[in-house]
Formats: sequence, C-alpha cells, structure tokens
Amino acid sequence: MQFRFSFKHMETSQALQNYAKEKIKVEVEKFVTKPIEAHVTFSVDRHQHQVLCSLAGGDGFTVNVEHACADMYGSVDHMIDKMVTQLKRKKEKLKDHKQHHKAPIPFGSLAVDDEYEAAPIDAADIVKFERVAKQRR
Repeated sequence: MQFRFSFKHMETSQALQNYAKEKIKVEVEKFVTKPIEAHVTFSVDRHQHQVLCSLAGGDGFTVNVEHACADMYGSVDHMIDKMVTQLKRKKEKLKDHKQHHKAPIPFGSLAVDDEYEAAPIDAADIVKFERVAKQRR
C-alpha cells in the first residue's frame, strides 16, 4: 500500500502521518486484497481541522472521504469511520450482485420432437442463442 501526504496551511507532522497511515492500513486491509494508493491531505481553515483521503484500488474502485472538526486526530478518526462505511457498502454490492442461477431442468422432462433432433446445428445459431441468453441475464 502506498501513501502520499499533503499539508495545507500547517506544518508537516511525522506523528500525524504515522497515526493516519496505521489507522488507514489496518482498516483497508480488511476489505481490499489488491494494491491500493492512498492520498491524505491535512488542512487547517480557521478553527476547522480537515482531513481528506482518496483511495484508489488496483481493481478500479475509488473512495473519497473527508471530515472536519476542531481536532486533527479526531478528524482522522471520524474520516476512518466514514471510509469503513463506504468500503463495507462497496463490498456488499459486490457480494449481492452475483448471478443467482435457477435449478436445472431434468433432461427427461423435456418434450423433444424428432424433427428437431435431426436438424443440423449451425455456428450462427449458437451465436444467436448465446446473445439471447446474455440478454436474459
């Protein structure tokens, strides 16, 4: 996992980088198996400490999360909670969108006409059949 940190309107802090890195790493490894890149931006605007995290996964997903509050470490914690919620949602979507196949029909229960058995099968017919089957899924 690769990390990039940016600081806007504040001094760089190695302790803050390590804190965010460990928190993000622990939570992301629960949901993602492929390589991932995280870009974390810390900024201060008046009395609001804001953290923005952009995750880009190897399998093509992206997650953008931000949070602002009076404490930078608190902002990191709340941002992690939001990120976990989004990652859970993405994982559930992947699980729920699998195809549910119907039970196969026993071969003996099909009515077969003799004229259809004798007809030769053409490759164009197979292609048409596969297109229709894909549309029905």
